Amino acid sequence: MNLDRLALPSFSEALHAVYEAALDSDHWPVALSRIGRIFDADGAVVIFYSGDAQADFITCDELRPAVEIYQAEGWWRHDLHAQRAIAQNLADGDVFSDLTVATPDEIETHPIYVDFFERVGFGCLMSAVMLPDLDMLVGLSVPRAKAKGFFDRNDMNLLSLISRHVEQSLRISLRITHLEASEAALTTAVDSMDACIYALDDAGGIAFANASGLARFADYFLPGEGRIVPREATERASFRALLDEGSGGDVRASPRSCVISGADGSRLAVWAMPMTDAARGLLTVRDSATTLLFATPVERRDMIDPAVIRDIFDLSLGEARLAALVGGGMEIRDVAGRLGITEGTARIVLKRVFRKLGINRQAQLVLQLSQLAQFRTLRAGGAPGRSG
Repeated sequence: MNLDRLALPSFSEALHAVYEAALDSDHWPVALSRIGRIFDADGAVVIFYSGDAQADFITCDELRPAVEIYQAEGWWRHDLHAQRAIAQNLADGDVFSDLTVATPDEIETHPIYVDFFERVGFGCLMSAVMLPDLDMLVGLSVPRAKAKGFFDRNDMNLLSLISRHVEQSLRISLRITHLEASEAALTTAVDSMDACIYALDDAGGIAFANASGLARFADYFLPGEGRIVPREATERASFRALLDEGSGGDVRASPRSCVISGADGSRLAVWAMPMTDAARGLLTVRDSATTLLFATPVERRDMIDPAVIRDIFDLSLGEARLAALVGGGMEIRDVAGRLGITEGTARIVLKRVFRKLGINRQAQLVLQLSQLAQFRTLRAGGAPGRSG
């Protein structure tokens, strides 16, 4: 990756806007517009992949006319990128572009390129897949004019980094958007979330906690410390590193989750992100609040969160989604059907997961994921990797 681009004002401005959108979805158009500028493009969109159905979008103002044409004319039926996103993600990683998703002949002849793209002024496109919730596969897509050339590997690496920040922000934003339809105030909506939300100052003191955060605090953190400290001593260093990164540390590193353990052995996945002035105002917290924490159980709806599996075991998102299903006891044929891929592709990806984890049987994968979800089992059986 060209690290010089991370120092550009356009990069820091884009990340700031992305995190402003976490608590106020009205900021998404500006955030997506600023992401586009990083790549000399008019903007970006978030697309919600929906298989054979009409796709939904979050878009910037500059790309809204193109999105409206896409939806009105049913271009999702002919969209190579959207149709191949899942298989491409499983085969080649979390970011793909024209040169990885289409053949040279398709780029010259396929209707999505020679009709839709030409009419709306697109020449090329790259996308990164994200998973802001268990089964919510979405893409961050950046189109730009043909004269500016295809996206290269540096562009794709940078989009991969940005997409992890967008994914973090969407974890909160999408839940709030869902709740605010019936809730009058943001703080009421945040209190209604089943996830834990904490706003922290530099010392780790709690400036704000929602109802779930207050209810679960004593299970996972030490009481009476005046700051947020995990109960389990072996997890405190990784948690402190998470806070340091989340408050605006090294922008070159992808945001990652940290796993902490409760008194009963259950585990929480925690993500950290910087607090913006807008976020402090919306939550009515003091100016010293610098970090926003979001936490959910590692295991929900009988499934280990694939985003946590990705972070802990250094897998691609596609590999982690497959591992979560196989590790949950699902037969490989059913996993393939669930993910919309062939059984052969599923087996190839599973072998890759086994190789990365140093195992060779499904039973071993089930054991490693059960250890990730339950701390008592993990202490008895040995750590599957790092805990944060």
